[in-house]
Amino acid sequence: MNVFEGEIQIRKIRRRGGIGGVIFSAVAVGSNQRFVVKANYQTARSPSLFREMHIWHVKGHVEQTPIKWKDGTTAIENTITPIKMDFVKAAHENLKRLLAESPDFKGISEIKANKLVTFFGDTLYDIARNNDIERLLPIVGEEVAQRIIAGLNQYEELGALRLLDDLGVPPYIGDSVITIWEQQAYEKIKMNPYFLTAFMADLSAIDAYALDRLKMKEDTPERLIAYAKQVMFTGFNSGNTCLETTKVKYQLDRMLGKALGTKAFDKAVEQDELVIHGNLVQVKSMNIVESSVASIIKQLSDKTYNPALAKRIDSVIDSFELGVGFSLTEEQRNAVLQCCTNSITLLTGGAGCGKTTVIEAICYALESLNQTKQVILMALAGKAAQRITEATGREALTIAGFMHNVKPEDIDEDAVIIVDEASMVDVLSLLKVLKRVPKRGRIILTGDQEQLPPVGVGLGLHVLVNLSLANPHLSVVKRQSESSGIPNIASAIRNYPANKIEVPFTPYQGLGKGVSFIDCEPSNIEAMCMKVYQELGGNGTDDSVVLLSSVKHQEGGVVNLNSHVYDKFALGEKLTLAHIEFGNVNHNIDGRPIKIGEMVMFTRNDYKKDIRNGSVGKVLGFNDEDVTIDFEGNIVELDLNDLVNIERAYAMTVHKSQGSQYERVIVVVKNSRNLDRHLLYTAVTRAKQQVIFVGCRDTFHSALEKSNALNRNTLLATHLMRCNFK
Repeated sequence: MNVFEGEIQIRKIRRRGGIGGVIFSAVAVGSNQRFVVKANYQTARSPSLFREMHIWHVKGHVEQTPIKWKDGTTAIENTITPIKMDFVKAAHENLKRLLAESPDFKGISEIKANKLVTFFGDTLYDIARNNDIERLLPIVGEEVAQRIIAGLNQYEELGALRLLDDLGVPPYIGDSVITIWEQQAYEKIKMNPYFLTAFMADLSAIDAYALDRLKMKEDTPERLIAYAKQVMFTGFNSGNTCLETTKVKYQLDRMLGKALGTKAFDKAVEQDELVIHGNLVQVKSMNIVESSVASIIKQLSDKTYNPALAKRIDSVIDSFELGVGFSLTEEQRNAVLQCCTNSITLLTGGAGCGKTTVIEAICYALESLNQTKQVILMALAGKAAQRITEATGREALTIAGFMHNVKPEDIDEDAVIIVDEASMVDVLSLLKVLKRVPKRGRIILTGDQEQLPPVGVGLGLHVLVNLSLANPHLSVVKRQSESSGIPNIASAIRNYPANKIEVPFTPYQGLGKGVSFIDCEPSNIEAMCMKVYQELGGNGTDDSVVLLSSVKHQEGGVVNLNSHVYDKFALGEKLTLAHIEFGNVNHNIDGRPIKIGEMVMFTRNDYKKDIRNGSVGKVLGFNDEDVTIDFEGNIVELDLNDLVNIERAYAMTVHKSQGSQYERVIVVVKNSRNLDRHLLYTAVTRAKQQVIFVGCRDTFHSALEKSNALNRNTLLATHLMRCNFK
């Protein structure tokens, strides 16, 4: 078998695989020898990067393949099976050919292409980067000039995307790199691939590329700093915004050896990439984030309002009460007063204590008193935002939707921003929202600090409640869900450390209301959960009954529970994808094919599609390249590369359930590091009608005594103290 190595130019794309791989015809640059290239999914993970007339450097095995055309004639094709392929930026003659023949540059004749390259040479790329249309007008018209600039910029992006693909960078991260660096991405990555640590924590492929291909030295400062930052970024996975200095040094020594590890830490501190705070160290970017949050909060808390405003609020609340037909408690009236007379307020309280009613009253009061014409309601999760809309009759956005769809200039200077379920909001999201609070505006963070901390990095509400901010707290349970008793049970769990009141369970009798406990041996938990799931009406077609667990992969964990529901109820057509080597294949989750009608969860944030980590949807259909999923009314077409971010959602971790509510939940009670009072409290408040705990009662009581969830290393409180905030 012969080996070919050289540059080829793509003539025609014959087929792109749905999950990788591509087949195309090509000619060798210089000899015009014809080939057919069949690249598998390993050498062509992103088929969309291959375009007609683009040039690639290919190394691979060549064999002669007999083919038969539709008219019955036969021929022999020289087929290359690539071992390696690299994108080649067209120059000189190849650039002329690209301009004259590529469909991306319609309207450019061979003569014009020759003139352009002869006159400008490779500076055409600089002209495109600078969007300098004027320089092209002596040779081509404005419309063609715009097409040249758009085409060359896209062409340069493809080079960067191919390099990212080579490094194993997921497509969604590649898109972010291109969005930020645009046409400079390729040169930036070639110059210093360690820049990519800002987007991904896995250094292995980047390191191999830098050392083997670019011949960078092991003690290159860029490499050492990248390793120091990687240790810090890994801490983000546990919610930490900072780490103990000794642990960072230990990890660097383990990864690089003692000498280089010490050098890496010192170099990162010297160049201000790491910032030391006592015995803790924080990466520069997170230091900026937390200090910025602290600074904005300090500025907001220093604002004052006319004292006369407070005197007018009581009568407005009276008017509100007449409209709704019931009276507010003293706690609620005080909460309305504080939220209306401060620029930043924390409105906290447990489940069923009337926070939503207070939000309605705040909106009514501020609008009645002409304090604002614009109230913006939002929450992190789609379902939480939908719930506010239903409860208040006012449109609520997700935070992602607010950031991407509401322009700063569309926010009134006296606008009021209300963030519900603020305990879920990580410090990065909090900063984004705080930056949008206008000069004369207000922000109200509503939530419950006893809920689990954010899935994302840092702590927001959980830290702020310990400061001297306006913080009206609601403690009187107002809502009992039609005698379900869930709020009272939730309150007993929430306040257990203070009152030690025994949680009063209702005997389980099948479908009903209330909170019950089924004692069960650990080995029988999964079978019992499935039995209860079916008795409550669970059938795998919706999320009216959801299984919750504190663990993912162990016995009684999310993966096993999802598999049991799937085996019993998943009856739809299997999702079939086009594969370049193996034909039609099924895409699996945990060893089982995805089927139409399944409930699935997206596991990362995609702001363009307005879906977040934890969004639940139903698979509606698919074709060779796309999967259609209904995420709570948001119909999304997912690229097949996104399927790595899909999990089943019959069962989920309690963390992932935050912000959502279901008619009924079944909660696994099994010893785990995560099981504590905050997790149990969050789990029970996910249900509207019925909660069934399944497991060991002693384990449940032990968990009530634990409070591990908030054990995160953060420095927001330190940054607030530096702003002279107490």
